[in-house]
Order: sequence, then C-alpha cells, then structure tokens
Amino acid sequence: MARPRGFDEESVLDNAMNIFWSKGFESTSVQDLVDETGLNRASMYASFGDKKALFLRVLDHYSQKISTERFAKLREIENGRKAIEATFRDTARNGCTDGKHKGCLIVNSGMELAPHDPEIAAISHQAFRRVEDMFAAALTRGIKHGTVSKEKNVRALSRFLAGSIQGVQLMSRRGADRETLEDYTNTILSTLD
Repeated sequence: MARPRGFDEESVLDNAMNIFWSKGFESTSVQDLVDETGLNRASMYASFGDKKALFLRVLDHYSQKISTERFAKLREIENGRKAIEATFRDTARNGCTDGKHKGCLIVNSGMELAPHDPEIAAISHQAFRRVEDMFAAALTRGIKHGTVSKEKNVRALSRFLAGSIQGVQLMSRRGADRETLEDYTNTILSTLD
C-alpha cells in the first residue's frame, strides 16, 4: 500500500509556478524549487519527476488556474466588444500592479524555450490557438450585437488580438509603465472600430 503524500500538491504547483514565472525555466535551479516548494529533492523527484516534468505540470496548472481566470471575461461577457475591451484593460492594468512585471508564464516560456524545445513550442501554439478562438467567439458576439463592424475579418482580427495580448504581456514583463500599457491597449482596441 502506497503512503499518502505529506504535502498539498496544488500548493506545491503554485509555489513552483511562482518561481518559474519569476525566473524562467533555465534560471530556476532545482535548489530554487526545493526552497520555494518546501519539498526535499527526493520527494520532488518521486512526485513530479525531473525539473522539466515539473515544469510541464506547472504549465498545465497555470493554464487551468491563471489563464482560465485571465480570460474569463472574454468568455462570460455577452457583448463581445465589451468582453475584448475588459480583457485588454485588465491585462494592461494587472501588468504593472504592485511592481510585479511577470507577464504570462506561457508567453514567457514560449519566448525562452520554444525555439529549441518542440514540446514547449507545441504548448505555446495550442495556448495561442485557444486565445485566438476565444477572441473569434467574442468578435462574433460583437458583430451580432452591432458593437463590432460586420465588415471585419473575424479570423484575421482574432489572430491580431491574440498576438497583441501577448505583446501587452511581454511589455509588462520588460517593465513597461501603466501609461505605456494603456496607450498600447487603446491603439489595439481601435482596430475594433
């Protein structure tokens, strides 16, 4: 009979997510993970495998927890234009809250690892497609409500918006100030007119 785990897996994944998110995959050491999660090396390896296996679990955890929350308004607000505007404004505002310029873990990881790691490249591509599809659904609702021009090419504009929200997140990661993020966001949102 297997021994029950002596730790809360979600808490461990949250802590590992925070260190990977702050430092990136390459700059996060196994010792950083041990210090941040409170697990010893043996428990970490037995429970999650190597650093890369833990990182993949963290990306899935991030997607389920943070990305779902980050894009909730895009799915839930019936007026598609308002949903898009709220999503961008929240992303810009949260990008420099409390001096935390972390951006998006999946975008950061894609920039860091996708060029030489096909598995991370695939995860980044899938995440982009999910966001693109959410924008496409919101644009379609906006056209139906008359708040987005029916002349818009929904697929092309949804790709632009998905890339643009990554741009907001990358600008946040590099430390852009609130005014810069708001100007960038306003310019992006003008494409809805």
